[in-house]
Amino acid sequence: MIQTILNRLQLVDGAIVREGFYAQGVAKEQTFIFLQPHIDAFAAKNGIDKYRDDLTLQVVAGINVTKTTSPTTDLINLVRDIRSAFFEAERNTEKPAWLPMCISFKEAEPCKYIMPESHEKHALAVITLTLVHTVQFGERL
Repeated sequence: MIQTILNRLQLVDGAIVREGFYAQGVAKEQTFIFLQPHIDAFAAKNGIDKYRDDLTLQVVAGINVTKTTSPTTDLINLVRDIRSAFFEAERNTEKPAWLPMCISFKEAEPCKYIMPESHEKHALAVITLTLVHTVQFGERL
């Protein structure tokens, strides 16, 4: 499932996509996207049947502000491109056709924009996603 989401994020033109946690030293490109876990709300009731798994992921998207003359526009457009990759042409945005194993897939809260401090060079946008699906015990991503 994580790989499916990463593949979808790779549809964003010009962005380098990585699984893992955002770190300023790792992000050297003009435009980048990281997919990282946020909260794992493990909700198993027993060890026999399938259980509901509520997984929260963050898409951390960023631009290098030292390499652009329009950082505000570039960052907003990057967020729009991510949303287009996820939801464009979907009849039901909470259950996208490209993610059939999910019961629900949605943005949990409004996108947060994080402007860089004086010593930083990246402006960031954080999109928090919730995914609800069922998992067998012992099943791995």
